[in-house]
Amino acid sequence: MAIKIKTIWAYAIGAISLTACSGEGEKYPTVNEVDVQGTARTSLDSPEPSQVQLDRRKKNTQRIKSMGLPVLESLPVIEDEKVIKPRDAQQVAKRSIATVICAVKGETLGKDEALVKDLVKRYQANKFFSPEEKLFIGNKSPEQQEYIDHAWQYECQHVYLWALGHIEKLNPPGTICDVSNDVEAFQDQDVTNYINKAKLRSTTEIFDMADYYYRLHWAAIELRINNKETTKIDEGIIRERHRALNWLIRYLDQDWDEVTTDT
Repeated sequence: MAIKIKTIWAYAIGAISLTACSGEGEKYPTVNEVDVQGTARTSLDSPEPSQVQLDRRKKNTQRIKSMGLPVLESLPVIEDEKVIKPRDAQQVAKRSIATVICAVKGETLGKDEALVKDLVKRYQANKFFSPEEKLFIGNKSPEQQEYIDHAWQYECQHVYLWALGHIEKLNPPGTICDVSNDVEAFQDQDVTNYINKAKLRSTTEIFDMADYYYRLHWAAIELRINNKETTKIDEGIIRERHRALNWLIRYLDQDWDEVTTDT
């Protein structure tokens, strides 16, 4: 997937503020956490983290460190699962439908509009698209970058299928999802059953994964900034999965088009 991906501005803010806290101010510009609170995750959001939050951070930090990847142990804990309620299963199923249809259009580069129209009709998807997705689906000649951005979102669909229990586990963070397998897990679903019978994995599993990809994203950015490479992780894959997981846990209560992936 060596293709251009749009840059999400918020991850830079997160790297700036939190790396400064780790004592590496000479390496990154500095900013006070209070100045980005509400637009990026900071230590001020959970000033007295629960033991569950602390244990989750410790577990995933060690997991990433054991992969030989850089870690920032002071990176904030993610939100408290007893305070933040994730999206419900029906919302996830609907987002899954919208995402995969946009990904199909992105992958086909607009060369199979008949297929896209059929999918929209079959899955009654018009009511599930976000405002930006509606524009993309209705645009007969999007920019090349728009096709690419939406094709990348097969990785978001991968997360949704995992969260809904349709696939057992996510591919490793350096391996793209198996699109054929994921589409097969989705395509024969009756839309009514797919939505109404949707069930989510446990909240603990979802928050564990959100925390893991949050820290992996920091590691990926750190490697890129230092011109280092590894086959163990891929920043593009991680960014999309991180985005989907942030939406799942209602990060900053952002709607889909606004979801950020700061680190």
